[in-house]
Amino acid sequence: MENIADLIEHNHFYHVFQPLCRLPEQNKFGYEALIRSKTGISPDALFQGALSQNRLLQLDMWSIDCAVSSFFSSPVIQEGDELLFVNLFPSTIVADAFPSFVDNLERRFLLFRHRIVLEINESIIEGQIWNDPLFIQRIGELRDAGFLIALDDVGDGTTTFRKIVEISPDFIKIDRFFSAGLSICKKKQKVIRLFVDYCRDDSSLILEGIEREEDLALASLLGVPIGQGFFLGKPDRLEE
Repeated sequence: MENIADLIEHNHFYHVFQPLCRLPEQNKFGYEALIRSKTGISPDALFQGALSQNRLLQLDMWSIDCAVSSFFSSPVIQEGDELLFVNLFPSTIVADAFPSFVDNLERRFLLFRHRIVLEINESIIEGQIWNDPLFIQRIGELRDAGFLIALDDVGDGTTTFRKIVEISPDFIKIDRFFSAGLSICKKKQKVIRLFVDYCRDDSSLILEGIEREEDLALASLLGVPIGQGFFLGKPDRLEE
């Protein structure tokens, strides 16, 4: 893989945005920013390469900055109220450089920071960071600065109910495993009901990976308030 720093310097990355929709109406609630490479490298391979080159922090912060800048440069987006979900790694949150990065982001996007959702990526290799007191402290500081917090891929990675309670996220994103075949799987339906009940007063529930109409209909019937997936909209560039 090419040097990550060189790829960033030569602007070989860009972002597409996938809609999140309120259910059952399917009105747009927000967008998730997803990084893409002009070289054709998959996002997973890209971040693995960054990790191996000790450039994960650099790539992660660059991606956040680029996604936020691109999203809120659109006059249509500025006039709306859709939220922007941007991914970040736990290791980025506890990095020494992160507070100054956040301060800079807050100053530049002061009017929009309440519409920025920092979506914490699940990463098995970074699982121990979730137990670091600095991790919890930094999340509190992000909230104090006006940003929203989401936990990604809940049900597939290292997130436990204890961590959900400790972090008390604004959004809980349920892994796409639970949306696939939801309409015919009673066990998955029971799990979704559990999360719908838990999130009723504390967090907003988002079901990822919805790709079939019958699974969308069942998710709506179970009370899932927000959905994401190819059936609701594929990742694409923002309209001008």
